[in-house]
Amino acid sequence: MKIGLISDTHDNIGNILKAVIEFNDVNIDIVLHAGDFVTPSAIEPFAGVKLVGVLGNNDVDILGLRSAFEKIDGELKEEFFETTYDGMTFALYHGTDFSKRKLLANSGKYDVFIHGHTHRKVFAKMGKTIVINPGTANGWFFGYNASIGIFDTQTRQIEFINL
Repeated sequence: MKIGLISDTHDNIGNILKAVIEFNDVNIDIVLHAGDFVTPSAIEPFAGVKLVGVLGNNDVDILGLRSAFEKIDGELKEEFFETTYDGMTFALYHGTDFSKRKLLANSGKYDVFIHGHTHRKVFAKMGKTIVINPGTANGWFFGYNASIGIFDTQTRQIEFINL
């Protein structure tokens, strides 16, 4: 199974469209968004992919975001979401609270822990848990390049793609 990973889009519609093209080109099964969409207008460009997202610290128009997700048949969760894909347990959290992020990543409860917020790409191992931050799809904060990730559940590897 191929899972598209994206975070911190911050209303950058151009980069969201680029990301969706990349996701479609590799036939991802689902896209997980680790928060900071910012406004509902940042959701419509995801039409055509199965999108599941969590709220970030800049996602204040929750009702508008929920409505936008409904229009594209996506799923907007609260700030934290856990599930199983392809026999692996996943956790998705924006990552605003550093202590909570570290506790979740070190809990040993998840095969894969995905977060955003820092805008820095991460692919690390904490015990048995793979920790991933796809970076920022917005790209201009703190001088980081815009990036997304594609996680393969069979190889348990990620490919980072610069937008």
